[in-house]
Amino acid sequence: MTNPSRILIDGSKFGLDWLKIYWYGALIVLGIIVAFYLCSAEAKRRNFHKDCVIDLCLWIVPLGAIFARIYYIVFALDAFIRPGMGFWEVVKGMLSIRDGGLAIYGAIIGGVLGMVIYSIRKKMHLLSITDMIMPTVALAQAIGRWGNFFNQEAYGTVIADGFPAYFPLAVKIDECTRSCCADLPSNLGNIHYATFFYESVWCLIIFIVLWFFVRKKAKHRGDLTLGYLAMYGFERAFVEGLRTDSLMWGSVRVSQVLSIILCAAAVALIIIRAVVEKKQGRIIMPVEDVYYGKKPDGAPEKKDDGWEDADGIVPEEEDEPEADAGDGTSDEEVREDGPSEADAPEEDGEDAE
Repeated sequence: MTNPSRILIDGSKFGLDWLKIYWYGALIVLGIIVAFYLCSAEAKRRNFHKDCVIDLCLWIVPLGAIFARIYYIVFALDAFIRPGMGFWEVVKGMLSIRDGGLAIYGAIIGGVLGMVIYSIRKKMHLLSITDMIMPTVALAQAIGRWGNFFNQEAYGTVIADGFPAYFPLAVKIDECTRSCCADLPSNLGNIHYATFFYESVWCLIIFIVLWFFVRKKAKHRGDLTLGYLAMYGFERAFVEGLRTDSLMWGSVRVSQVLSIILCAAAVALIIIRAVVEKKQGRIIMPVEDVYYGKKPDGAPEKKDDGWEDADGIVPEEEDEPEADAGDGTSDEEVREDGPSEADAPEEDGEDAE
């Protein structure tokens, strides 16, 4: 097959030489938009503050982009610092994101940091936020991975004999500069494992499982977060071993090791929690006790860390019956004359964050 162009919109065709929109960037933006839409719907279902998702994006998106770059630079310093390069030349190369170099684990680290900052500022449970966001992150990854296809990157080694040599299970790389291609005869056409496709499909499966089967049935805070970490870590640990562009720390594939750690930690936490629950005979961190925002003044107190009813809805206090004024006037007569002070609408206070 003939690989498509990396450029989605080429402004030079319209006399706008400065305008170039690449598939990679467009697909990342599309993933963010889809995730935002789904998070907004989930925030409404969970009774989060109406501006919660927008406020979160102001933290998550910038920090995610910054840390995605930092993570890549840290483990690929040789590509940025070479003999004879001046200081500002090195800095310029590190800041030139258009030349490539973003890492998903860095984006996740930065995004989680943004969630931590937001949860502290707004006094919200961190796991409530991560549970809302992580399923949509998986879907955004499934979309964004196709940017690797257009960029011809994140592919695997040359396929083994007998492996299907057709797209999307395998992909043709026009200019393979990796060591795995050094001794290839040209008639093989550089057919590689389409690892970007494997990850895209798996991330889509993660989203489907978490969004449609776990989200509304979760019993604990953190169920969706741990589910994401376990499933994504499991997949990435295998697929990373096939890739030719892994970030290395010596002879160690950094993302592969991190994936194994995250998967093992998530599974261990799920097992430990189940054992402790069985021993204590109660659910640890149940969803119905989640506190979803800043507690309004005068809200009823509740033991432990929750104060609201199931699903984060603050229970309304019942109005106590008014004492008889003693003048022989019934409640019905008072209501006919006009609204009582108790019926008058209260002034709006601060919205629950």
